[in-house]
Amino acid sequence: MQIIHRFSISSRLVYQIHQKGWLLLNIAVIRADNQRVHKEKLTNSSGIPFNEQTGPDCVTRFHGLASETGLLEILYEAEVERVIHLEEESFPTPEVTLVDLPGAVTPFLYPSRYCESDKLMRFAAKQFGGMMPGHERVAGVCNWIYSNIDYLPGATDEHTSAVDCLTLRAGVCRDFAHLGVALCRALGIPARYGSAYAFGLIPPDYHAFFEVWLGNRWWYYDATRLAPQHGFIQVGRGHDAADTSVATMSGGVQFQTMEIAVNKLTPALVDHANGPVSFFEPPNS
Repeated sequence: MQIIHRFSISSRLVYQIHQKGWLLLNIAVIRADNQRVHKEKLTNSSGIPFNEQTGPDCVTRFHGLASETGLLEILYEAEVERVIHLEEESFPTPEVTLVDLPGAVTPFLYPSRYCESDKLMRFAAKQFGGMMPGHERVAGVCNWIYSNIDYLPGATDEHTSAVDCLTLRAGVCRDFAHLGVALCRALGIPARYGSAYAFGLIPPDYHAFFEVWLGNRWWYYDATRLAPQHGFIQVGRGHDAADTSVATMSGGVQFQTMEIAVNKLTPALVDHANGPVSFFEPPNS
């Protein structure tokens, strides 16, 4: 059985370009089994065409643009169906032994720039090692972060890592996701960082969450509890935020403003006719 939610998305970014250069954007949604893009449009005020590229995962999309001097406005609009596949079991299957991981998943066990899992192994083992492997342990990680890390805008910046967040005991969604990824990797659970448009997020912004590999697929988790997971429309995925930057740029570029809107278009639809299911979003607690 499938539950289908349909959303409209708009993202408006404005930059002041002081010197010719280029922009590389990650603002277009991923096309995947659990989200269907019905229509989308990406435009800019300069009229210069975008050059679309895909990341190593072959689904994350980047759009490059040569930038001329002056004010540059970029507008992305889309209509997307978010598909939730319900399973008979209540929770995901247990953790997978490391020797049985697919080759494409194994790299998400390793430390990365913002997720220094090698520095958190003793802490993770002491705090979560006694929990039931699988969903219970990952939910335990999320619950611990939610209870012990203050969501505090301005407490961190683009250089803050998972270890920094743990030390500060404060951060924003990016930091919560980095810490969740790092702790799961420290426990031997493959984890990756995700970015998304999020229905119900106040104020609207690009939201960070994380995914873990349990059984034979990736599952969404979010320690912030700021928005319902069924309203996550994924934009990027990678080892950490360095792989999913909204905008990478050269030359003299000054950010001016950002406006994001995510609206639900129809009530959720239940589709009973699509056979076996393949995706389930577990609760965080």
